[in-house]
Amino acid sequence: MAVVVRARVDLFAGEMRQLLTGSTGQVVSFIRSVTRKVRTRAVLKCPVDTGRLRAAHREEVGVRAGHVYGFVENDVEYAAAVHDGTGAHVIRPRRPGGMLRFETGGQVVFTTLVNHPGTRPQPWLREAMEEVAGPEGFRLVHR
Repeated sequence: MAVVVRARVDLFAGEMRQLLTGSTGQVVSFIRSVTRKVRTRAVLKCPVDTGRLRAAHREEVGVRAGHVYGFVENDVEYAAAVHDGTGAHVIRPRRPGGMLRFETGGQVVFTTLVNHPGTRPQPWLREAMEEVAGPEGFRLVHR
């Protein structure tokens, strides 16, 4: 006759909830780790002129309604234009009757409007997410 030796471990609802959504639970810790890596990668990939855009990355991890979330954002007013690019557009003076002043080819130019050709996208945040979160097993959905 064979003797069966068993050890049983039960995880009750409260323990499961703590593991999944508690502030020190493994799921929250994992999401925090991936979010931090995405932010670090985004800062490195971010285009730099003055450094203001690069310095403005912020991350948040939390639990809401039983869902664990993490995100990285940049809320500088021109972040979306740099990230997603811009189409061709007209630039006009802010004040009625005002003039635009800029330099081109060493010449100072005054005009009342400029037909800007647009800018190419530099999607550093999306690229950081793809490079970090994809290999960690996350499914990325583009909206």
